[in-house]
Amino acid sequence: MKRLFIIFGLFLSFTTIASAQGRMQMGTPEERATRQLSQLESLKLSQEQKVKLASVFLWSATKVDSIRTSLNGDFEAMRPKMMPVQVETNKMVNLILNEEQKKAYEAILEERRSRMRNN
Repeated sequence: MKRLFIIFGLFLSFTTIASAQGRMQMGTPEERATRQLSQLESLKLSQEQKVKLASVFLWSATKVDSIRTSLNGDFEAMRPKMMPVQVETNKMVNLILNEEQKKAYEAILEERRSRMRNN
């Protein structure tokens, strides 16, 4: 009987761990904005650019969260609503970056798109 309880407990533990790992850990809008900004370190941003970009990324993450909440996580319904937010975010980012940084940023975006297509 003890073995049965141990086996059941282990099974329950493994399924809990597996389901927790399977979920995408998005984080708060602030955490996502910080993560996005840190991914642009190669652009050699000035402090002023970092502050402006942080506010843009926070705005974007907050908008995405509100869309996700309003549509209850329905990915197919979210996609058309999120595209304008992404387009607007990229426009705002490009207003902050210089020409050299814009080229490097576009390369980063293209690499992300490529990874998404391959997944």
